[in-house]
Amino acid sequence: MRESWIDSARGVAIILVVLFHAVINLDLVGLAGPWSRLAYTLDTFRMPLFFFLSGLLAPGLLARPLRVVLRTRCLTLIYLYLLWCVLLGAFRALLPHSPPGGFAAVARVLVEPNVYLWFLYTLCLFTLVGWLTRRLPAWLVVGTALIVSAVFAAGLVSTGDVPWDKTFRYWFFFVLASRAAPAVRSVVPRMRPVHVVGVGVAYVVVLGFFLYVSSDRILFVRPMLGLLAVAAGCGLGVLIARVPALGFVRHLGTRTLPIYVVHAFPITAAAALLAGRNIDWPPGTTLVAVPLLTLAAILLALALDRLITGRIRGIFDFPIPHRPGTTAPPETAESAQLPR
Repeated sequence: MRESWIDSARGVAIILVVLFHAVINLDLVGLAGPWSRLAYTLDTFRMPLFFFLSGLLAPGLLARPLRVVLRTRCLTLIYLYLLWCVLLGAFRALLPHSPPGGFAAVARVLVEPNVYLWFLYTLCLFTLVGWLTRRLPAWLVVGTALIVSAVFAAGLVSTGDVPWDKTFRYWFFFVLASRAAPAVRSVVPRMRPVHVVGVGVAYVVVLGFFLYVSSDRILFVRPMLGLLAVAAGCGLGVLIARVPALGFVRHLGTRTLPIYVVHAFPITAAAALLAGRNIDWPPGTTLVAVPLLTLAAILLALALDRLITGRIRGIFDFPIPHRPGTTAPPETAESAQLPR
């Protein structure tokens, strides 16, 4: 049974992911404006929340035999990751001012995760590690993940590859949620507006302090900010789920996979088509360009999802249907709650 507050929180998170990538690409052509600072500031909010929400739904899967985990989750994730890496690589190779690498870059995606699709790859790894460590004490696994996440977030250790660094940086949030899922899913739905406002204000105040007064690269600061963001994001999901007029946010949370894998196409295309053009943009363009591109990318993904889902297999799910009589129910990427 789907929990509306989780879908609503995921809706908020996927909007922020698309907005972030819109900022990155429009910044290349001078159209990000004030959104640039905001998007990078929210770096402590988006992915901690997404990984935490994915971890909340992991315990049931991690209790199954390894063959079931590999078949129902990992195979689907890797298939979708490789498929969309190929499609995105081919698409970007056709664009003007395309980045170097082209098709050759596709061959490296299992070693250097794709900057737009790395979540699928990372979630597969987290699932495998979660299954392998499921019998270890919670304090040991969560504590280890916290230390690893903290040192990578502080920049004390780096792999030299952004997606890999983010993988280690956000491991803690998936592990914590997977171990504390029953308690979280019991407590969060009872949050009231005063609780949400409280943790939201705390997040903004602490974030502002470490950005403008101190440094967010101090050890354990970013995990702490991530925890405040998770609390605020989950609480916001609860409030949104209670307002019928905001049902579209919840709907986005149920369709995060198509939005996640499709949004990079229009966003990178827009940046490529605008690059090198000396256009005298009217005043206020930088204020509306990012939200307009974000909206366009989401609507395009939803339209493609509606056109394909139920008609063509293998685009947003694994192409081979689940065999009747096996030990686990079929699990599409969407039912697996990817943020995708």
